[in-house]
Amino acid sequence: MKWVERFQAIIEDRLPDPLTFALGLTAFMALMALALTPTPPASLLMKWGDSLSALLTFTMQIGLTIILAYVLAQTPLMQRGLIRLARLAKTPTQAYVLVILTAAAFYLISWPLGPITGALVAREIAREAVARNNPVHFPLMAAGALSGYAVWEMGYSSSIALAVATEGNPTYEVIGRLIPIQETLLTHWNLLSIPATLAVIIATVLLLHRQFDLKAPHIPDDLVMPLGAAATEPAAEYPEGPRYGSLLAGLALATYVIGWFIQRGLSLELNIVNWTFLAAGLLLVRSLPHYSALFADGARVAAPTLLQYPLYAGIMGMAIQSGLAQQFTAGLVTVASDVSLPIIAFLSAGLINIFIPSGGAQWALQGPAFIEAAQILQVDLGLVAMSVAYGDQWTNVIQPFVAIPLLALTGLRLKHIFGFALVLCATTSVPLMAGLMLGNLT
Repeated sequence: MKWVERFQAIIEDRLPDPLTFALGLTAFMALMALALTPTPPASLLMKWGDSLSALLTFTMQIGLTIILAYVLAQTPLMQRGLIRLARLAKTPTQAYVLVILTAAAFYLISWPLGPITGALVAREIAREAVARNNPVHFPLMAAGALSGYAVWEMGYSSSIALAVATEGNPTYEVIGRLIPIQETLLTHWNLLSIPATLAVIIATVLLLHRQFDLKAPHIPDDLVMPLGAAATEPAAEYPEGPRYGSLLAGLALATYVIGWFIQRGLSLELNIVNWTFLAAGLLLVRSLPHYSALFADGARVAAPTLLQYPLYAGIMGMAIQSGLAQQFTAGLVTVASDVSLPIIAFLSAGLINIFIPSGGAQWALQGPAFIEAAQILQVDLGLVAMSVAYGDQWTNVIQPFVAIPLLALTGLRLKHIFGFALVLCATTSVPLMAGLMLGNLT
């Protein structure tokens, strides 16, 4: 047995389920806050409890994204499209590259679409691989789709780059000006880092694949949602009804979506993504009862989201309200130099992201301290902002919180992909830090 197989076997055997993992992170954060800050236990408990509801709006948005994307993927037209796309992958290499690049393209446009699209394409390719005996490793392919998170802050949906370019952001008063995207997203070093990071992801996945020497597709036996089940069941399996109801509702919503884009331009956020999915789904199903039945199926897929997201909100609340995260950032800033500041910002943001998986929250927490340090050390402000952004996207690859939509739609469990995610997290750190060092040289 090669090292990758041994490593993955250990991960699958010992990694707890996502709920236990989230509770373990909660306990660890509580112990750290009690040991390193003056926060009393009773006060910390109240901070944790008060924070559980902090992400309820986001939880509902993501839950709907999963359900609505699931429903859309089950419609006959989408199924035919996914099958055609999956059949383009005739070899394992083609399968991995297709999944990684498709997911990455959507991560760069709008991060919620990345894991959703990557999951749907990976699952359909796995189904085709079984039918055609294409020896792909399904969990490795899904990990490749998840690793697209390592580039999302470099593109159109970057929360930190867009925040510093918007009035009222947490560092506006510190800087006294905005940081336009010409100093962050459109810099040569950021644009070069995108293909470099994707090349490393592809190379890593292909090298890991070779370690298995597969002769047939590898599909775990304990999938949450069996791969062999047809994504769209025969019409008799769903209630029938007139088509005009779903068509009228879909047309009305599609008209609203078009009007929204006409008024606001090419701007994406979770709500409009959800209404777009809903409109498309209504237009493509056979009837309103058909849509309701598919929605109920999707709700079962999305159920883990509703339970785990409040726990991560509690972890974030303890880290921020106890002062632990601010204390950690301030300590690092005091030892930084003009050369090391971008790398320190990157590494610290990556660590904090494990406990605070939100780019906007991280920037509000770390941004002011690192911007002040950058001004003192005369380091480019756009570079420092992107250093925090790079760190945030880097450890998203191993953050169970952000993996939930992908896991829900592939039917995989966290243990199936986590070992590969750890390796990908390690390898993607190289092009990300290289890009920041290149930026610091110019």
